[in-house]
Amino acid sequence: MTAAEAAAVLREVVDGRRALRLTDARRPWIGTAVGEVAFVAGDCELVFFADSASLDHLASITPAGGARRTFEQWFASEGTNPVDLLDEGERGELEQRLYEAT
Repeated sequence: MTAAEAAAVLREVVDGRRALRLTDARRPWIGTAVGEVAFVAGDCELVFFADSASLDHLASITPAGGARRTFEQWFASEGTNPVDLLDEGERGELEQRLYEAT
């Protein structure tokens, strides 16, 4: 999955077409200053990285039946991360969805 394809999944989360829920309710986004937090959005597992209590990047995405792609792979092959392909409004809305997910 390319960074652009992963960004399209993130936009579906932003638009409400994919419900977002925590993988581990004991590790919510709101309680994470630095580190990874895993979510499920439809048929994909998404792992986001927080830095200074805000969204830094998408650490990985694993679609159902597909291969896991990681931050390192996107950066090495495309020089970007899916979160960086969102505009400021989309990024803010995505972070709000992360805070609201249970």
